[in-house]
Amino acid sequence: MFYFTLSLKSAIMIIESWDDMADSRTKKSILNSMTSIITQIILVVMNFVVKTIFIQQLGSVYLGVNGLFSNIITMLSLADLGIGIAIPYSLYKPLAEKNHKKINILMNFYAKIYNTIGTIVLVFGLSLIPFLGFFIKGGTVVPNIELLYALFVIHSASSYFFVYKRFLIESDQKGYITTRISFFFSVLLNIVQGIILIAFQNFIFYLVSSVILVIIQNVYISHKAMRLYPYLKNKTKEKMDSEDLEDIKKNISALFIYKIGSVITNGTDNLVISKFIGIVAVGVYSNYIMIVNSVNNIVIQLFNAITSSIGNLVVTTNERRSKAVYECLTFLNFWIYALCSILLCVLFNPFIEIWIGKDYLLSNMVVWLLSINFYLVGMGSVTNSFRNAYGLFWKGKYRPVAMIIINLVVSILLVKPLGITGVLIGTIVSRLTTVVWMDPHIVYEYGFKRSSTRYFIKYVIFLLLFLVVNGICFSIVNLLPSGFLWLMVKGILTFLIVNIIYFGIFHDTGEFHYFYDKLIGFIARFRQKRKGIYDTI
Repeated sequence: MFYFTLSLKSAIMIIESWDDMADSRTKKSILNSMTSIITQIILVVMNFVVKTIFIQQLGSVYLGVNGLFSNIITMLSLADLGIGIAIPYSLYKPLAEKNHKKINILMNFYAKIYNTIGTIVLVFGLSLIPFLGFFIKGGTVVPNIELLYALFVIHSASSYFFVYKRFLIESDQKGYITTRISFFFSVLLNIVQGIILIAFQNFIFYLVSSVILVIIQNVYISHKAMRLYPYLKNKTKEKMDSEDLEDIKKNISALFIYKIGSVITNGTDNLVISKFIGIVAVGVYSNYIMIVNSVNNIVIQLFNAITSSIGNLVVTTNERRSKAVYECLTFLNFWIYALCSILLCVLFNPFIEIWIGKDYLLSNMVVWLLSINFYLVGMGSVTNSFRNAYGLFWKGKYRPVAMIIINLVVSILLVKPLGITGVLIGTIVSRLTTVVWMDPHIVYEYGFKRSSTRYFIKYVIFLLLFLVVNGICFSIVNLLPSGFLWLMVKGILTFLIVNIIYFGIFHDTGEFHYFYDKLIGFIARFRQKRKGIYDTI
């Protein structure tokens, strides 16, 4: 761990020393991406260790309770109203213009909102305690279930206090700072929870430790923001002007609808499974979702890290330049998410079998659908970043409503005959019929002011190619034996097949050469600066 920390610090110092770098957005994106990805990889490994201990010490029922309550808390996050997306958008311009007065006014405004949200989540969340039995099939008895749920609610509510200052740091393209802080507290939490599970086998202590550390982390980030932006200490009673306030209200009202769509689509699967199949099924399914989320948390860091840079790009360049960057990032998005989705499809069940045993396996059809849904969600990440950067929240505001209705209707209709497969089909159908086509169309029409036809032709080609290559890899790898060494062979073989096929198809495209040139430039600069920086460590 010491060697890793030193290496990461050295690499960051090297990149920060590139004063001659022509494009500071690239520099900051690399810093944010590198820090986020490396720290997430370590956290994924630690999370798997703690999850393994959790299953061994507490069993499948508490695993199901953990998954169910996590989804209920996700539903409570509706109280956020989508403000977490509106804050960065409203800060991009004043940060670029160094308008400290306006930043102060915005921070005061968001402080009041987030304190109110935290209180609402706490009160409303606790008011649901009498209805917990509705979500659990078969009258499964869980000791202290009301207290366990209350701790989940307190953890969720406490996460809203002070968090608004985190957005200021990240909107200023310094997300690597908050990532390093979060990494430290996440490592500490994993260690503490692992010790609690082994020493006490107590779910209550496990949850209490999480509440305490999230509060300490938010307070620390708040103090860090005050040191980075000392002008925040200049208290102002001046209120936001009516035009800005009206714009924010309009964005928040549209974002609330988007938030509902996202939360219900992503957050109701466990609720439906628990209600119609059972709490143990939630526990088994949650293992797969943890793997999906772990992979996504690593990959999404690359695109989250460049979100603030996209915001800066949009307010400082023209539509043509933004469109060119968008298309290159979409190509990178496809390659990375298709590769990860195929690896998930191929390795899901072999890994679960080795990790916790055959009793926790789901069908190959569920695995396929999880892989496809992961791909569809991932392919929307760049579009989502550009839509937020342009502030196109009001456009397509009713899309989430259609997504909710389709998802719930299809999932509930299919869950009894098909089980978890039916729930996933509902999620995928709702996504294909709404967000997959509507969000890119909005970005092209209102952001780039161009036709989106070319984009959708490419999207269909990418999707078909993903499905074909996924089928090829799954068929080949399924012929190989089981076991840990064979799991590694399957992963390496799949990685090679996917990249060889994609390289053969795309190596002559402009997007491929764009990233190839960026990579060569990065390596050259890294080599030039490395020796001098290492001498100072």
